Amino acid sequence: MDKPEPVFDTRTVRRHITSGLLTEADYQAYLDGLEDCADKAETVTTRFVHTANTDDDKA
Repeated sequence: MDKPEPVFDTRTVRRHITSGLLTEADYQAYLDGLEDCADKAETVTTRFVHTANTDDDKA
């Protein structure tokens, strides 16, 4: 595949397909060629803390 990686960016791929820069087949071939890294994943625990914004927070 001779297309640069940014063409396959998930945030813009639909636009590239619609504009003709990329085909569905090219995109699918790219996805099929990606390495399966599921076994390298790690479980993480995240705690979200809500804080209220104040006038002092404005920059």
